[in-house]
Amino acid sequence: MKKLFLIIFAGALTFNVNGQPPMYDDLLIYFADGDYQKLVSKAEKYMSDSDTKSDPLVYLYASKGNFEMSKDQKYEEDFPKAYNDAIKNAGKALKNDKDGSVFDEHKKYFTELKEAVVEELRNMVDVGDYSRMRGTIIKVQRLDPTDVGSQYLMAAAKYNLKDKSGGKEALKEAEAALAEVTSVEDWREVDLLMLRMGVLEYSKYLIDARQPDGAKTLLGKVKQWFEEDEIFMEFYNEYVN
Repeated sequence: MKKLFLIIFAGALTFNVNGQPPMYDDLLIYFADGDYQKLVSKAEKYMSDSDTKSDPLVYLYASKGNFEMSKDQKYEEDFPKAYNDAIKNAGKALKNDKDGSVFDEHKKYFTELKEAVVEELRNMVDVGDYSRMRGTIIKVQRLDPTDVGSQYLMAAAKYNLKDKSGGKEALKEAEAALAEVTSVEDWREVDLLMLRMGVLEYSKYLIDARQPDGAKTLLGKVKQWFEEDEIFMEFYNEYVN
């Protein structure tokens, strides 16, 4: 029996020496048990381990643990940055997800996190809080570096804050990104919501700046994807038709 144990143990060592990633059963168990503090703590240990620090899964679990804690006031005092840490770690997970498999498998979670940030932005847009908006837009871009709408919203925010050089640069990136879009068939609802928000907000800026032709041109470029969207079409009909 002792000999059999040694054989199994040696096999386990060989598994680790060969560089095979662990299954992270401990993280799965902590998450399933709702023990988010231990989950984050253990995930952070994996982040500092040279063998696992490049594995997107450890950042994913750290993100999930922080996100769950951000929803519960009992963690607020000890983990005041849980929400921001959830976004930061999700961004790192995506950065290390070279083949996109982690995103595909956990798409529902990444979508939920992006929806939370976009809701923040909607509230800021409603009150014209352009200063805070810039930092929150960066959160969206951590979760989705290819998000087109966030780039237009960044341009609007910077121009409204009289940052002309920053606005010009953000607009250049937005226009280049939009030019690459040939279809939105595989886009999520939150991606379209972000695009609508960014385009409408930047169009409002152009109209206020007495550049209605620029707004009409931009609205015309994206209209094909929003013909069933009442909010977009109401704005379009008011300023284009």
